[in-house]
Amino acid sequence: MKRSLYILTVVAILTGCGPEFKDTNGTMPNELKASVEQEHNTSAVKSESSTPESDLSSITISEIAGKPEADVTALLGKPTATETGEWTSLSTEEKTPFVRHTYKADTGEISVMFIEGVAARIEVRPSEAFKYPDDAIKAMRAVGLTVEDGVAPERENPLYLDFGRVDDFYNVRVVKDVEGNPENVGYVKIVTESRFK
Repeated sequence: MKRSLYILTVVAILTGCGPEFKDTNGTMPNELKASVEQEHNTSAVKSESSTPESDLSSITISEIAGKPEADVTALLGKPTATETGEWTSLSTEEKTPFVRHTYKADTGEISVMFIEGVAARIEVRPSEAFKYPDDAIKAMRAVGLTVEDGVAPERENPLYLDFGRVDDFYNVRVVKDVEGNPENVGYVKIVTESRFK
């Protein structure tokens, strides 16, 4: 009984002390040492494999929208592609330089256009296939927007559905996948403010 209590105490102390197991003075019985090492190695493998590179499911679009480039990159990781150019405002026809970064996440590819230094237009291509137009609401939810069942689009077009204000963004558009499978949703576009339309 005392030996079992001793072994249990040693195991508790060794597993709670730190990330690595070490028998510093060499007094632990070999069978106990092997058991503790095996337990430690199994839990280390589990924690390593459960950490995704970039997980959009835990990041909301609101955490990206209106944020500076450095903040978005800190959230989503290093971009896989970058593009620069001039964006033309529909209301003023004024040209403004932009930077667009594309990021990979578990839920899809995220393209963020930075205008005037902030994330102004966001496109998310979900990794899961959604039928167009039937699954438009599901696609918006998959990219992190909160949408009620039965919400009807404000404008319909053969290529897209405009839902207007969703989550207090200026406009949310669900676009048909014309480059791949036209029966599916290609991407969800979020315009954060009216000045970026």
